[in-house]
Amino acid sequence: MKRPLRYKLPKGNQDTLVERRTSVAGVLPDALDLLCNVRGVGWSWSPNPFPRESTPPPSIALLFFKTLLKMTAFDASHYIIQRLHPSAANDPRGGSIFDPSLPLVPRTVLFAAISGVCCGVWVYAMLDAVYHASALVGRGVLRQPAALWPRLFDRPWMSTSIQEFWSVRWHQFGRRLFIVFGARPGGRLFGKPGAIMGAFAVSATLHYVALWGLGNGIDSITIGAFFLFMGAGAVMEGAFTRATGWRVRGWLGWSWTMLWTILWGTLMLDGWARHGMLASELFPIGPRPGKLVVDAIIALSSTWRTLIGY
Repeated sequence: MKRPLRYKLPKGNQDTLVERRTSVAGVLPDALDLLCNVRGVGWSWSPNPFPRESTPPPSIALLFFKTLLKMTAFDASHYIIQRLHPSAANDPRGGSIFDPSLPLVPRTVLFAAISGVCCGVWVYAMLDAVYHASALVGRGVLRQPAALWPRLFDRPWMSTSIQEFWSVRWHQFGRRLFIVFGARPGGRLFGKPGAIMGAFAVSATLHYVALWGLGNGIDSITIGAFFLFMGAGAVMEGAFTRATGWRVRGWLGWSWTMLWTILWGTLMLDGWARHGMLASELFPIGPRPGKLVVDAIIALSSTWRTLIGY
């Protein structure tokens, strides 16, 4: 039996999805929604057309506050990376985050590790800020119900495995694209490991093209390697479970996930920096909210050290 294309919003605690009939007046809005709705909310091709939230949806006022908070976190993490690597931040042609003038340990462990963590916050906060701003327009201006705007992330910092990080807690914007063009053909050829690597190979290709769009050349190693090694990490977790019967989870799983992601994420950040991404101005007009917060913390810290004579 052929599945319906579009579903109605469930009412109350209703679990059964009901087909939404197509009408002449609804064709254009549905077409626009289909172009923008990459997660498939309300569509039959989504694995979860109307995801249930564990908490009530935020009010418009709280949504606005979260948008400002995420924009501040996004700008603050970007500014910290720029302060740590001024040569790369001040040159549109780019520069490496690994400073050859520093000793090996501070260069690779301290600055690179801090930058890798900030890179994760930067990407997370940037995507979430844009999504929250879009939700404000959808809910506040277009009067759409909150069910059409489920949260984008599910606390990715709580992930206890690579597989959980990418399949559940990180955003699922490209899920269908990765499955159709990567996981399905890869799975047919090489089984589950091929499906995983195929999905991440498509993701690596998309991010590679995005970096090429900066106009400063191409870098297929650091950008592609991050996503391919994320896939390799998920494959290794599956192999570990099959060999031992134990699932990757708990604090050891969390430590493994954070170390593996930050390690390869730092190399990806270096690729971005060498192609001029750190020199971007994402708040070209008016004050930068994150910069104001970071500079205020630095000023307070300096004042405190002076007062205590440290």
